[in-house]
Amino acid sequence: METTNLVADIGGITIEDKFSSSSDSSKNGGFLWKDKQPNNATLTNQATVGSLTFNVIDASYMKPSGESSRQVASGDVGASGNNAEKPKISTRKPAPRKKVPFEKGYSQVDWLKLTQTHPDLAGLKGQSNRRLISMSEVKQNQTEGSMWTVLKGRVYNISPYMKFHPGGVDMLMKAVGKDCTSLFNKYHAWVNAEFLLEKCLVGTLDDSEGSKR
Repeated sequence: METTNLVADIGGITIEDKFSSSSDSSKNGGFLWKDKQPNNATLTNQATVGSLTFNVIDASYMKPSGESSRQVASGDVGASGNNAEKPKISTRKPAPRKKVPFEKGYSQVDWLKLTQTHPDLAGLKGQSNRRLISMSEVKQNQTEGSMWTVLKGRVYNISPYMKFHPGGVDMLMKAVGKDCTSLFNKYHAWVNAEFLLEKCLVGTLDDSEGSKR
């Protein structure tokens, strides 16, 4: 008799899904869970019939927590990967230079031999190479045998080096009578010019002339 009444009471219960976004509640139909509910479900209603307690659960949004976290994580990684900008590395390369074939006897090895044997490549004729030289004096020496230039504050007579220059005579002539430091650094800043032109040193540039102007 009690069983019959219990069944009748259960049959008379109406379950409403309060969180359904659709007008047709059958699309998100509820589930009856006894004594336990899913972790990610939402409790919508509770009913007690006799000694039985029922929880009505909205299971339409149920997803395994592991799957959701994996989707969020992969989405974050993809977004950060797309938005991240690759670091730009700026490397300044020397300007390309055209090499001229050496004439026989005018290689760099031949030049080094000449610096060890020639007594006066700078053309000092007994003068000291420690004296101060004005820029106006540098400009006055632009003839064969006496072609002066300024490189990193030092004055050199590059006339003996003309035919030994890997870039050719025409390129080296651009340095005669002026400060060639920027031109030198543009093409071969790594070259040890102090060593290469040591025996061509005439003196040191007098900076005081420029400061007076």
